[in-house]
Amino acid sequence: MSFWQENYQFIKEVYEMRHSKMAEWMENVEKAIARIMADKVYTSAEFKRERDTFNSLCKDLERTEVKKWLAQILEILMAERAKDQKKNEGDKLDALIQKHEELIPSVQKTAVMVDLYWKCYAYGDELKPHVEFLDGIMLSSTRDIAPSCVENVDELIERQEKSLSQLDAKRTVVVDLIGKGKVILEHPDKPKFLEANVKRIEEGWGDTKQKAQDRLQLLNETKDAFIGYAENSETIVTEFEVAEAEIKKVKKIFNLESGNADLKKRQDLFAKSNSTVTGLFSSINANMTCMSITIPEDKKKILAKEIKAVEEKLEVLGRFKSTVTKIEELVAALTAFDSSLKVIEGWMGAATAELKDIKEASGGMLPEDRVARTMDLQEDIAAKLEIIKTCAATEAALLPQGDNVPADAQVFKDELARITKYVIDLQNNTKIECDKYSNDVKFWAEFRTGIKEFSPWMAGAEKAAGEGLAKPADLAEVKTLNDKVNAFDKTCVNYLKVLTAADAAAQKMTTHTEADTEVAALKARYDAVKGVADSWVKKCDVLVKEWVLLDNTVTELNSWVAKDKSSEGENQFSLEKMESTLGELKNIFKQKEKLVEGL
Repeated sequence: MSFWQENYQFIKEVYEMRHSKMAEWMENVEKAIARIMADKVYTSAEFKRERDTFNSLCKDLERTEVKKWLAQILEILMAERAKDQKKNEGDKLDALIQKHEELIPSVQKTAVMVDLYWKCYAYGDELKPHVEFLDGIMLSSTRDIAPSCVENVDELIERQEKSLSQLDAKRTVVVDLIGKGKVILEHPDKPKFLEANVKRIEEGWGDTKQKAQDRLQLLNETKDAFIGYAENSETIVTEFEVAEAEIKKVKKIFNLESGNADLKKRQDLFAKSNSTVTGLFSSINANMTCMSITIPEDKKKILAKEIKAVEEKLEVLGRFKSTVTKIEELVAALTAFDSSLKVIEGWMGAATAELKDIKEASGGMLPEDRVARTMDLQEDIAAKLEIIKTCAATEAALLPQGDNVPADAQVFKDELARITKYVIDLQNNTKIECDKYSNDVKFWAEFRTGIKEFSPWMAGAEKAAGEGLAKPADLAEVKTLNDKVNAFDKTCVNYLKVLTAADAAAQKMTTHTEADTEVAALKARYDAVKGVADSWVKKCDVLVKEWVLLDNTVTELNSWVAKDKSSEGENQFSLEKMESTLGELKNIFKQKEKLVEGL
């Protein structure tokens, strides 16, 4: 029996032990890789331990001697063993070696990652003091503060300025660190926490800088608010006193020019005082709003009471405005009063001229026009007297009464009295003139009524006279024509009475020149028509007589002729008598025809 056969069991145990150790080592390497590549974020100390463990395990990564020894020993041990056992043990060793070969690339990759991760953790360690510094500045810039006076604010400003100076001093270092982190971030296999670290330092720097500047700005604004509040509170008291003094200086002035100038001055003073006081009070409230961000509650209550006291004094602006408004109303009323007087003053001249024109032109106007113009003037005067009545009421309410009336007010009183007297006198004079012309209206109406009745008939009569008479054909028509002519003549006589009555009414008027002219023209036309009527009456009277004679002669002749033939016989017929009668009938007929033609 050879040595290997004699010590088979011992050698096998050693082989299995080394085989097991190899498997255990690979398992430990895998675990180490898993811990390193895990999502967990370690502290740098923890990662250092993991890194050292990994490096220690991977010192002899190839394990060439071990694999060679295991292969040789397994070959010796399996030399005289069954084929199945030899295959099983060979497969186990092959699997182990295969697993080792597959592990090597992972280990090599992990080794690279370990170096990258260690840089990231080292970068984090490098950031830590600066992040803590920024956190400290951020804390001091955002913590609650409660300064109760400007001195406290000055202290806080000094500290904040120091913090900003420290930030400025760190700026270069922080910028370099941010740049360094961004370089590492360019690696495709960078850990997730690196981006968070870079973001934290980059944003932390910007946020901290901004918060520090904001806090310094707030402190400076608070300081300005403390100072402004004190100064504005003192100044507004002075402005209250100025407003009170100006209110006492306001007086009524009744001279329009001086009153308007004084009003402009008072308005400007009020506008200035109102703007100043309102602006100061707004500033005080703004100061309070700013200080309220930081000052303690007890200080807020004190300042709120002070502001309330100032607000109560703002009523002086209301009194100042009310006083100026009264002056505005006075000047406006005086202006309207003066304007009304000037309007009436201007009207007085025109009204006086109108009355004069009515008097001077009365002969050339119709009575209705004269009365209408005087009545219109009276109505206008009455309207102006109503305005004067309103002016008198305004004067009584607006101007001082009694003794010791100011001179500028007395000017308005005197002017109102003068205008009132003038308009009343004008009213009386106009009434006298109107009374003179009032009766003319009645007579003029009678005259016009007659003329309106006469004129249409006159036109118709002229038309009839111009047309002439129709030529009658028998005695009946002659008689009808005679009746018509006599009726026309009688109508002419009746309408002459109408014209005469109208003329009589016109003669009763104050002036009747126009009426006389119109009556004369109508009388001339009437006379012409009456002449035609008289001519027709004469002609028709003769024509009727001749036609009746002719008709009677014809009847007598017919009767005589019939009698001779019937009762007395032919022996009694007188030729001479017949010739005589026929000659007479012929003459009568010729005269009738001549008369008809003469119509």
